[in-house]
Amino acid sequence: MVNETSSKWRLLDQSCDSVFQNLSIEEAIARCYPRSSIPNPTVRLWVNPRSVVLGRFQDAASEVDTRFCEQNKIELARRFTGGGAVYHDAGNLNFTVVSGQNGVDSVGLHESRLSIVVNALLALGMENLFVSGNSVFHRERKVAGSAAAFGNGFALWHSSILVSTDIRVLEQVLAPSRRMRETHFIRSRWHPVTTVQEAVGKSVSINEVEKRLVESIQEVLNVELVVDRLRSDEAAMFQNLYEVKYSRVDWNRNGRWEERERAG
Repeated sequence: MVNETSSKWRLLDQSCDSVFQNLSIEEAIARCYPRSSIPNPTVRLWVNPRSVVLGRFQDAASEVDTRFCEQNKIELARRFTGGGAVYHDAGNLNFTVVSGQNGVDSVGLHESRLSIVVNALLALGMENLFVSGNSVFHRERKVAGSAAAFGNGFALWHSSILVSTDIRVLEQVLAPSRRMRETHFIRSRWHPVTTVQEAVGKSVSINEVEKRLVESIQEVLNVELVVDRLRSDEAAMFQNLYEVKYSRVDWNRNGRWEERERAG
């Protein structure tokens, strides 16, 4: 059992130019976590190019304006965690924590991790924040959402924070998610949204939010973050997952893939 109260956690500030590679890294870190000889919890901060990311059990046609995406060169991808569809661009910061399960359930995980986000946003000057379910709201408007996955020996939680995201594009891309439609797939829960920048009334950079998140993690969890990079087993797993899963249309559009283990 990994002790989450370990005084030193890994910090990966690593983004790829491809949404598919970024999502491959997420799953690779989680799947390699139980195999590590030194499985300290890992924090990752990362940014995606313009893309829509579906939850694991969602139907693309029910959630995304795929024609608009094609016309505007917005990629459509699928993550391995649940939850609803989200729009990412350069004004959106993603924040991931991979740790041991330690007996925590999804509710407790969301409460613990979202408290870090709230603390960071308060430090940036935001007010009137509250947590509901797996999201953070500012005056009834969503500013951050999260999703989680539990596996054999790991718990992965990641959050998407709207820093200066183009809300007009977000609303267009996710327009189908607002419509009632009979389907057996998981539907997104639509909420009006805002950005950190809009809420505080001034320009806010991704770097500023990253800095506040790092400070918040260390303060809330009483840990030290140590800058690190992908280990060799994580890099091999990442490449394998990218090749056989996340680069494939059948996974991203339909949620189907054939697992072929070639890494570690």
